[in-house]
Amino acid sequence: MTIRRLLLPIALTACGCYYEVPVPAPNSASPQSLADRGASRSSARQVGDQGTLYGGLGRADITPPPGVGMYGYGPEGKEARGYRTRLYARAIVLEDVTGERVAFVVADLAVISLLLQRSVAQRIAGTTGIGADRLMLAATHTHAGPAHFIGVIQFDMHGSSVTGFDTTMVTFLADRIGRAVTDAVADLRPARLGTAAIPIWGYTRNRSYEAFRQNPDSLVSFEPPADMVLDEEQLAVDPTWTMLRIDLLDSEDGIYKPAGAFSVFAMHANAIPSANDLFDGDIQAAIQDGLETHIDSLNGHEARDHPRAVHALAYGAGGDVVATYPMEARCPPPEFRFGHRPGGPRTPPPAEGWQPAQRERIERCISAARQYVDSAGRALSERVIAAFDSLGDHLSGGARVRRAFRALDLTGPGAPDGLCDEPRVGTAALVGSSGSNTRYDGWRFLYLAPLGYERGGSAVSQGTTGCHAPKRKAFGPLQPWIIGDHGFPEIAQLMVIQIGDLLLATVPAEATVTTGVMIRNEVRHRATLSGLEFASVGIVSLVNGDLRYVTTPHEYAVQLYEGASTLYGPQSAVVLAGQLGKLTAELALASEHRSEPRVDSAIAYAAKPKIILQPRNTGPPREAIERRVIESGCDGSDYIAIWIDSYPGRLVPADAPVLRIDLQTDAGWQPVAWDGDPSLEVRALKPKGREGYLWQVRWQTDVKSTRGHRLVLLARDGMSEIEGEPFEVCSN
Repeated sequence: MTIRRLLLPIALTACGCYYEVPVPAPNSASPQSLADRGASRSSARQVGDQGTLYGGLGRADITPPPGVGMYGYGPEGKEARGYRTRLYARAIVLEDVTGERVAFVVADLAVISLLLQRSVAQRIAGTTGIGADRLMLAATHTHAGPAHFIGVIQFDMHGSSVTGFDTTMVTFLADRIGRAVTDAVADLRPARLGTAAIPIWGYTRNRSYEAFRQNPDSLVSFEPPADMVLDEEQLAVDPTWTMLRIDLLDSEDGIYKPAGAFSVFAMHANAIPSANDLFDGDIQAAIQDGLETHIDSLNGHEARDHPRAVHALAYGAGGDVVATYPMEARCPPPEFRFGHRPGGPRTPPPAEGWQPAQRERIERCISAARQYVDSAGRALSERVIAAFDSLGDHLSGGARVRRAFRALDLTGPGAPDGLCDEPRVGTAALVGSSGSNTRYDGWRFLYLAPLGYERGGSAVSQGTTGCHAPKRKAFGPLQPWIIGDHGFPEIAQLMVIQIGDLLLATVPAEATVTTGVMIRNEVRHRATLSGLEFASVGIVSLVNGDLRYVTTPHEYAVQLYEGASTLYGPQSAVVLAGQLGKLTAELALASEHRSEPRVDSAIAYAAKPKIILQPRNTGPPREAIERRVIESGCDGSDYIAIWIDSYPGRLVPADAPVLRIDLQTDAGWQPVAWDGDPSLEVRALKPKGREGYLWQVRWQTDVKSTRGHRLVLLARDGMSEIEGEPFEVCSN
């Protein structure tokens, strides 16, 4: 029994089962045709038009219902029971005087897949002219977002403890992300932009410093701060915060007003640990919300539940960079326990298999992590707000927009020289990163002989030859059989984009700090040779796909987690830097009359499909919907309420906020907390009869007031607001 349980994950992987999913090939309209037809010109573009650049913003809620797996921690990723913060896709569309149009979208997801990016582009190409070659779809890299949309066999099977690929999840996400882009195009107005690149030290550290320090000194080019005392890990990061501020023309008063921003920063969104079971946008959500709230306040909008501003924060070259969270915010992985009977045949055996740590310990580490996320998010928001405000007097409306795109084959005759013929994963990839280790960390044969399940050490195979050397391959010679055909991504989509004096190079993987430096140096070199005028270069990871990690050859040789997860060998960073350099040279030749790149169709090889996300058309007819608050009270200092919701869908709410908490004042009831606020936790509890489901909200607040409060279930789909009984703030 024990051996079977240990080998079951390998057996499931080795079945060779996959599902072919056609990947669409939506091509863009030419910039000239867009300029000629003015396809999306709104009335605002005819009012006070003093510039040549246009911009629009959009947002869509992409919070799935509970019951799906969370992606990013592999086998330690939990099934989502609800949410602490809602998840969003934030879209920014820019169009210059030639009609060149590019969409920048950042979604609160762990990764982006080729299938998802193409599915979004397919939905928007006909109405917006934006195809796959003009859609930059990036992920914040939160490890508390949904799984099941990747369309890559190994990622579908091992990205979460809840395994499988679900076409409904792809549709769910693609529809909503597409809606954010179309809303942004409909919002196109005269725009003014400003860019800045500022250093922010002290909030990040390098979790793989041993690999980082193997790189030549010439590749480490960030000037350390003279006024801060930082350790070596905190200095081994890319501290650059790249920001693009966007002001849009208000058609009512003809004044340009702050509207949003696009940012890039190198920091993993994994401060929320793997034991968490609520959707959460992590630190990135706190920073995005902080700047959006500030921008809305500048324009006189105070309603935090419906933000108008958009701050899209993308993941930079931070594959080996994490937040400086405290170690008490890390939760231990499960341990394998054998079910022997030490007390005789009548003694009940202890649980056999993978057993989690004690509940109290898990609750403490999750609480510590959330407190850190909220405090660090506020502190970083203050820095970002200051940078945004400083750009107010340095905005221009005459920026040009250019882009170059390429879909690169990673296998077969079209693959570039330098990549290994087949993708392979190392043993160190299975144990997780430092601070986020999996249950396989430290495994040894008969508890004695090392098998490579560690970061470095025996994960480096000195006797290995061939393209992947010195990587010790997971499962040794059995890996090709276990992975099967088409187990990992086989196409990489690359882009280089210019907005005014800012160049952005995108990577469909997690680039380490020094990989980012290599790419930045190559892009700068090619841009200078080609006569491009630019002030800064930003590297954006996890754009339009996911190849796991990309390390430098020196980092690869150490075989820590990142090197073991570099699928196509030690020269991967060199190859990607060269390809992005070539795209930069093509960018310099861009004109409105050049030929457009052709986007070709492809095949995604997904794990066998499963029904994980239930369709929304299940449930009772509208006239039979039951929705009411049935219980409320205090649990220590927390307020807890339970309500029943039988609205169509096995598990709702989804798609939009559902509640708020009001405070009674002399002027009447005033909102003090909204659905999606980090102080609120919303959980699905259990079914209520055949059609309904019980939900719980927990409000953790330091609000001190002798006045009453109340829970309000928001109006939706023709149903009125539902008000719970007034209550007083709880206290210990």
